[in-house]
Amino acid sequence: MRPLKLTLDYFGPYEHETVDFTQFNETPLFLITGTTGSGKTTLFDAMCYALFGKTSNDQRDARLLRSDFAPDAEDTWVSFWFEHQGVEYQVKRRVPRLIPGKKVNGQRR
Repeated sequence: MRPLKLTLDYFGPYEHETVDFTQFNETPLFLITGTTGSGKTTLFDAMCYALFGKTSNDQRDARLLRSDFAPDAEDTWVSFWFEHQGVEYQVKRRVPRLIPGKKVNGQRR
């Protein structure tokens, strides 16, 4: 599998962010680097969440990856484009969120 593009909306520290992996087509290997807390793991969490519905680490609940800056009316989602065996795919997944005042099955959602 080769990642092509990752779009995050109110996911982790990212408000609206797109990472274009196609700019690395000429190199067989690239590095994701940055200071502590800059959102490196969030990129992997976003890819894993798009593909599998859970984060890259069982210790983190995906619902907790909703940005603290997200307006109540906005959804948190991730969209991931990738290529596998010559075929391109896109997966988009929305993170469930708690909506103040709304109850579903006795729980606030």
